[in-house]
Parts: sequence; C-alpha cells; structure tokens
Amino acid sequence: MYEALKICMPITLMTFAIFTRSNMVVNPGWQQVADTLLVLVSTCGITFAMFGRFHEKPGIDIPLRVLLALVSFVTMFHPDTRVSAAAAIAVLVALGFGVWRHRAIAPPKAAAQVEAAAASTEALASLLAEARRDVG
Repeated sequence: MYEALKICMPITLMTFAIFTRSNMVVNPGWQQVADTLLVLVSTCGITFAMFGRFHEKPGIDIPLRVLLALVSFVTMFHPDTRVSAAAAIAVLVALGFGVWRHRAIAPPKAAAQVEAAAASTEALASLLAEARRDVG
C-alpha cells in the first residue's frame, strides 16, 4: 500500500498544481505549454526523489533527495513563473545527474537476474552431475 501511495503522489500533487498554474487548464496557448512543462519537470523531480538514488550512503543520499523534492515543490507551487523556471532548470540538472548516478548505483534487475540465473545454472549442473554419480 505504501508503494501505491508513492506511485500516486505526483499525480495527486498535480491536482493541486492547477491552483498556481491555472494557465495549464484555463488559457490555451504558450502559457499553457509553459505551465504544463513546469508541472512535468516538478513531478519528474518528485518522482525521482521518492524512487531514485543519488549515492550509496543513505546519509548523503537522503538529504540530496529531500533537496530535490523541495526544489521540485518550488517549481510546481511558486506563483512567479520566472522563479519556477529557474527552479525547473535546477531540477532538470539534478535529474540528469541523478539518473546517471542511479544507473551506476542500482543497475536494472534484469542484469542481476541474468547473473543469478547463470550462477544457478552452474550450481544445477554440478548438482545433476552428482546425482548421476549416485544413480548410475
């Protein structure tokens, strides 16, 4: 249930973003696009703050993720578009760095599963060889 709440958090925050980013739903045009991009960047930052990792050590990782979440909240909820745009640039830079670091720290599970399957295949082969000696 906690994981479901974490997944839904950015969507829930988007429903409140329309109060500060009203151009996103009221005025079609370039202001709508700008506000939508600000909300997109901020939700991506909040999502990475919840699921990503900047560093192996929690003492370094957690403060960096909290900082990213705070700057993402500024991007989403600050009423001045210039301040929000500046914060969005910081969020984008942090996201780029964070995704690069996360790929190094936590490789995809598929790679770990292939390594585990190879190790279990070797163990299975030795087990089968031992069984054949016992039977035959």
